[in-house]
Order: sequence, then C-alpha cells, then structure tokens
Amino acid sequence: MNIRPTLPMNTIAHLTHRAAWLPALLAFGIGLTTASAQTAAPTGKPPSLEYKLETVAIESGERQTIYRTYDHIEAPNWSRDGSYMLFNFKGGIYRIPADGAAKPLKLDTGAASKCNNDHGISFDGRLLAVSARTEEKKSQIYVLPIAGGEARLVTPLTPSYWHGWSPDDQTLVYCAERDGNFDIYSIPAAGGVEKRLTSNRGLDDGPEYSPDGKHIYFNSERDGTMQIWRMKPDGSAQERVIADERRNWFPHISPDGRWIAYISFGKDVIADDHPENREVIIRLMPVGGGPIRDLVKLFGGQGTLNVASWSPDSKKLAFVSVTKPVPPDWSLPGMPKPNFHKQVPPPADFHRPSVVLNQPMGIFEGQADVGGPLLPGNCTFDARTGRYRLTSAGYNIWYTRDEFRYVWKKMEGDATLSATIEFPYQEGYFDRKAVLMFRQDLSDDSKTVMVALHGGGLIHLAQRSEKGQKITESARLKAEGRPPDAKPIRLSIAKHGDTYALFASLDGEPLRQIGTSTELRLEGPFYVGIGFCSHQPVTVDNAILSDVTLK
Repeated sequence: MNIRPTLPMNTIAHLTHRAAWLPALLAFGIGLTTASAQTAAPTGKPPSLEYKLETVAIESGERQTIYRTYDHIEAPNWSRDGSYMLFNFKGGIYRIPADGAAKPLKLDTGAASKCNNDHGISFDGRLLAVSARTEEKKSQIYVLPIAGGEARLVTPLTPSYWHGWSPDDQTLVYCAERDGNFDIYSIPAAGGVEKRLTSNRGLDDGPEYSPDGKHIYFNSERDGTMQIWRMKPDGSAQERVIADERRNWFPHISPDGRWIAYISFGKDVIADDHPENREVIIRLMPVGGGPIRDLVKLFGGQGTLNVASWSPDSKKLAFVSVTKPVPPDWSLPGMPKPNFHKQVPPPADFHRPSVVLNQPMGIFEGQADVGGPLLPGNCTFDARTGRYRLTSAGYNIWYTRDEFRYVWKKMEGDATLSATIEFPYQEGYFDRKAVLMFRQDLSDDSKTVMVALHGGGLIHLAQRSEKGQKITESARLKAEGRPPDAKPIRLSIAKHGDTYALFASLDGEPLRQIGTSTELRLEGPFYVGIGFCSHQPVTVDNAILSDVTLK
C-alpha cells in the first residue's frame, strides 16, 4: 500500500521528457513501451527507467526476465494454475503468460479504472480483488471476475487498500485509514460490515492469510521500525515474527506453507515508508522460524513485492526490478566520510530539461524535478503535522546547473520563507542540501538565491547572479558536530526589493541574521519554494521541512 499520495510524474510530461531521446516504441497496442538493453544516457538527456518483471527460483536463486518495459509496471500476481501473471500499469491491470511468450493484455476492470498496486487472485482462481482510486483520489476495494468484467464495490469507506483473501475466499483483509490511523481490517468478500483487527498507533499494513487460514501475517511499525508480525484471523495473539535493524515489509507465505518471503529496506528508509528506487533485498525465512536468507538483491522497492506473487508450486517468486541508471563520472560525489568532495562542475553546455508537475502541495502551487535527475523525486505533505517530506537523488544545487526536487509558488514583490529542517537519515551524505529558494524559472541554470542547510551542518546564503553562471556564496554559518538530540535548525530567507538575507535559529532561540545580505534582481513573477538534493545522482534521500511559512 502507498499510504500517502506520492504524486508520481505527470504521465504526459514524463513521456514528453524522455521522448527527446528515446524512440516511442509502443508495443502490443496497449501503451506499454518495450525496452532493449539499458544504455547510459546521451549527454544532456536522462534515460527512462527500465522496469523488469522477473522470477527467481527459491532453491538456486536463478533469475529470469519475463518482460521489460520503460513504463512503470508494478506488483505481479501469479495465477493459481501457474499459466499467467498479472501486473498493474497506469491504472490498469494487465495479463501476461508466465513465460512471457505473448502480448500483455489489459483486463476490463469496469468501474475500477484507476487501480493501484494492491490487487490479488482468490484461492480458487475465479476472482480478482483490486484497489482503485476514486475521483477524490482515495482507494476503495472492488471484486471482479478473473477474466475481467463488472467490478463490485466491497468497501464504501475510504481509503482502503486490499492485501489478502482468506483460503475459503469468503473474507478480504486490508489496510485502511480510519480516524487518522492506518490499521488492518477484514470484511466479507460479498460486502458488509468491516471489522478492525489492529488498533496500535502508527502503521499496520500488508495483511495476508497463511494458506491454512490459521494466521494473518502483516507488517507494523508499532515498535519504532517496520517489522513482520502475525495474528489470528480474529485479531488476537498478535506477535512479532521477524525483527532486525532493517525495515521489513509485505510478508507473503508460500502456497505450501513453508516459507515467508518479504521485502527488506535499509536503515536509510523512514519507518513508515516503502519508497521506490532503493537498494532492497527480497528475503526468505522458514515459517516455523530459522535462518533468514537473502534471495535477491535488487534496485526497486515500492511495487516490487507488494502483493502475493508465489508460483503455485512454491518453487518461484515473481517481482519487479528497476535497472539503475549509470551517472556520468563527473557527477559522482566521492566518499561520504571523511568529507572528500570528488564532484566537479558539469561539462560546458550540459543541461537536462526539468519535469514540472502543476499540482498543489500544502501552501505551494506545484513541484518540479529541476534539471531532470536520473531518478524521479517526490514530495508529500501531512496536513495534520504540517510536515513536507522531500525525496530526491539530485546531483547538486551548485556550479552552473542544479538537480533537485523543488516545491514552489509563483509570487511577486517582497516575501519571507521560513522552515524547520531535519534529515531523518542521520548517516546520509554530508553535502546533501535542503534549501529555501527564490528562483527566476525552473530551468536547471536559472538565476537563483537560496538558503541551504547541508547534511554536515553547514548553512549558507548563495546565489547564481546570471543564468548559466556558477553559484557563489555570500554568507555562511557552521553548525557542525551537533548532538543527535539537538533541536532542529530553523532557517529563513527574506527578500526586500532586490536584497536577500539569511536568518537562522540553532537551538530554538529567535531567528537572527547571519552574515551580510546579497543582491539579485528577479523579474516577477518568480518562484519561491523549498527543495532538497541528495548530492548523489542515483541514491535517494529525504529531508523533512516543517512549520513552513511564506509571508
């Protein structure tokens, strides 16, 4: 389940963005773009991400690619007779032979026309449960014939994300938000009154029945990190099954009842998050306990193993992987520790087009991946806490061009932008940047003024005075070596006419100006917003900005 609206790249903008260098190979008449071998990006143009539907043999670990595409496919299911698989793409559910020998075909899912990656086949193989977005962009659960047809609504309450069938096909289990908390619920497959099975603060997700019907396995962050749990079907006897330092999601029990397969994220991932485009591991553990085995190490995450994907003979597992882009050498950051900075300016006239999404986010009007990073960024906003979580793998915000996730609003005149900034992953790259920024436009080499907090604690005011010039620094403050329990730093950038000033609060004290101001003329309307760059072109990281004000 994706519990927050992740706001993926606008489809038209994304296709236009990559069409500049990738021929539009529309295969099978269904809008899927097939992929040949992944190649490095030509100068100045980012590659599309290549997605692969794969299988892995449980005993040998041998991987086989069933289907390759440049479009974002997710979450395979293996049919109960073993002859085909299902996956979702752009709101649709597609069927492909298990050996990949024929075309994927789109199922008719009726009113459930905006399916997400939470879908699965009943134990008798006759029905398909899907989770589909409503016009209000909230998920509901539907059931339809496995061959396609009319979709029957099961959960009128939203949001609800399907995850499992009972072995007798009479009950569905799912994750749902009710009263501001995500818990696990069950409901008759024919419809009726839902029953709440968990009631812990924090996220409980990914429920799935064991084949014998004695347990429901799920993942929960109730102890501070996401781990694997199980309970009886009535919600009693909840117990932790797997616990380690990693973030473990989506347990799937093999049809023979012997194995638990699940996806495991690193410590750099926030406890309640399961993002895409990360280094992850598919792991196996005997249901009765025993050594945990790394089955597959891959680049993926969200959409890789969200739902049950075992072969019916329990010998293979299906999953979706992503081919990791190859960044140019000049964009590599060097070693995180000590503070060795290998990265150099980009070649002359190197540019990538920005990808712009004109969708509101909190107090802002839209967002963009400025400079076309090799991996798409993201931003979510929690209205209850006022927290923006920015995700990016951008190369840098420096030199003559920038790559970062930017959430913006168009303005004119004077303005002051303030935010409290945190880096959830303490061990992230020392030169990653969270920024408060005024920008003339959304091109990668735009005139700009920013206040930045680096991962290592450096704070500065910097500007690119003319389009295409190098950024220069006007004021700085070193806040390095702060203890882990220190209060988050609050920064502010104030524009008065053509003058900009940096203000900072390191320990909850009132904001005070740091250094001297700088001058830059921006023609109205210009962009004002918050941004983040991981400083690593193919490694995603996060920053959280809260109590954001724009006056």
